[in-house]
Amino acid sequence: MNSQHFDLIRATIFRVFRRVSVLLYFWVLFAPQLQAAEPAFIRESIRARGMGNAFTAAANDEMLLFYNPAALRSVYYNIYQIAGFNTTYNENITNLGNSSSGFSTLGSLAGKNIHNEIDIGFLSHVNSRFGWSLFTNSFVDLKVRNPIIPYLETKAYAQTGIAGGMAWSFLDFQLDLGLGVKLVQRSGIDTKLHIFDEAIIEFTEDQKTTKLQKKFVSKAAFAPDAGLIYHFDSYHNMEPKVAFSLQNIGSLDFEGAGKVPMTMNIGVSTESEFNGIDMILAADYRDLADSQKMISEGNIMSERNIKIGVEFGWQKLFNGHHLISFRAGRNGPYNSVGWSLNLFGFKVDFAKYSEEIGGYAGELEDKRTSLQVSLIF
Repeated sequence: MNSQHFDLIRATIFRVFRRVSVLLYFWVLFAPQLQAAEPAFIRESIRARGMGNAFTAAANDEMLLFYNPAALRSVYYNIYQIAGFNTTYNENITNLGNSSSGFSTLGSLAGKNIHNEIDIGFLSHVNSRFGWSLFTNSFVDLKVRNPIIPYLETKAYAQTGIAGGMAWSFLDFQLDLGLGVKLVQRSGIDTKLHIFDEAIIEFTEDQKTTKLQKKFVSKAAFAPDAGLIYHFDSYHNMEPKVAFSLQNIGSLDFEGAGKVPMTMNIGVSTESEFNGIDMILAADYRDLADSQKMISEGNIMSERNIKIGVEFGWQKLFNGHHLISFRAGRNGPYNSVGWSLNLFGFKVDFAKYSEEIGGYAGELEDKRTSLQVSLIF
């Protein structure tokens, strides 16, 4: 074989290799991916997370306005939260911090989720007729797709807001009606970014203006809430009730910084006392109209929308909280546990739970831990 034939064969091989590489590049980049998703929210209770987030009928504390405003009528004390700080993180955050290379980090985290929340509540108050909650929080959720040519699904924002509500009782105190409202200012981003996107390259070069920065949105949104709770007659030391809530009526739309759709929720719970131990049993079905798009095509329900929980509390204090509480639950297909310690105003809450971030219940578990410290009187 002479040199001309060899050069021709080599050039042909290189051309084929180059075309196959380009085709592989675009196939990997645009291949259908099973989209991970979880319900959007404004705030969630650490206490509720420990009991499977079953709180539509069971809520009775300073976080009730984010579940059901009618639950104000289930508050039998004046509760004041001077300040509360909590953080939530998942297991993959440490993996990101332990890697020295950005590319190796993205490759190793492909198909996983990086999640962190920080929430601060302050000067909040609830009683049996009205309540309000002031808060500021931040949320970072980063999903890495494609180990060969990674791209990022990024949802990151900071927000500040106020929630308020009022409640009334009818039918000889058996039916509770509550109305609430939320006003939230959010700044952030909810988008997909390819690793070779000019926005990321410019960002690393410390440019004054980048495509990434241009995608950030700052917007205020307003939405009312409504809820009902019906109390059944006591039965064998149990006080059963059924609840219905409409959260974020009309939706909270922050445009490029994300959207929190309206959800219709139903819940049941019962409270009882045995030998000095207060017990709450609760169950919810969230998002009856599937506004969050959690139900697979062809189905009418999803396991991931089912919440079940139990709480045991010992020694109720002046603010309605217990000295010690233990919780367990089922958040869709995953278990949850939690506890609280209330030392006469200084309160610590802990929850360990999992969130479904895959396309269907049981597909992709994201294990998370929440810890909160607060001053409550």
